[in-house]
Amino acid sequence: RVPMIAPAMKTRQDELLVYRELARRRAKISRRLDEASLPRWSALTQDEWMVEVELAFSLDDTGLAWVHGDFVAHAGVLCQRCLEVLNTGYAGSVALCIVSDDARAAELAQTCDVLLATGDELAIADIIEDELLLAIPEQLCSEEPCERQPVMTYPADDEPAEAPAGPFAVLSKLKTE
Repeated sequence: RVPMIAPAMKTRQDELLVYRELARRRAKISRRLDEASLPRWSALTQDEWMVEVELAFSLDDTGLAWVHGDFVAHAGVLCQRCLEVLNTGYAGSVALCIVSDDARAAELAQTCDVLLATGDELAIADIIEDELLLAIPEQLCSEEPCERQPVMTYPADDEPAEAPAGPFAVLSKLKTE
C-alpha cells in the first residue's frame, strides 16, 4: 500500500472537531453520518444509505496527533459490470497522522498515511470520506457470470443475423447485396 497524503476538505462546518484536543484527551467518537456530512460519497450512492463510524484520537511519543477508526457502510451502488444498482455493505478502517504543515506531511508520508489539516479543526468527513470512497468494492456482482450483465454474443457466420432497424437498415441492405 502506498502512503497517502490527503488534504482535509471542509465539507460541513457545523461539527468541526479540534483534533489536537481530542488526541490529548484520547477521545473516542461514534457517529452515524448523514447525506450532508458526506457529499462526494452521497453523489455516488443510490437509494437510502447508512454510514457508521467510530474514531479514536491519540498523541504518539513525539506529540503527533493520530486518528484510528473503523466504518461500516450500506448503500445502493451502481455496479460497473452489469450497470444495475445493487445494495451492498462493506467496512474499512483508517489510521492517519494529522498534521497542519506541508513539509511535515511530506516527511511523514514516507512512513504512514497523513491527513493534512488546514487549521486546528476537522470535520468527520475530512477524516473518513476518502477512505469510504476507496473502499467501495470494484465488483459488486457475486455471481460469475453475472445474471444481470448485458448479453454480448454475436451470431455465428452461418447464422442469419436479425435485420437492423432504424438508420442502420440501409447499411445492412447494402452489405447483403
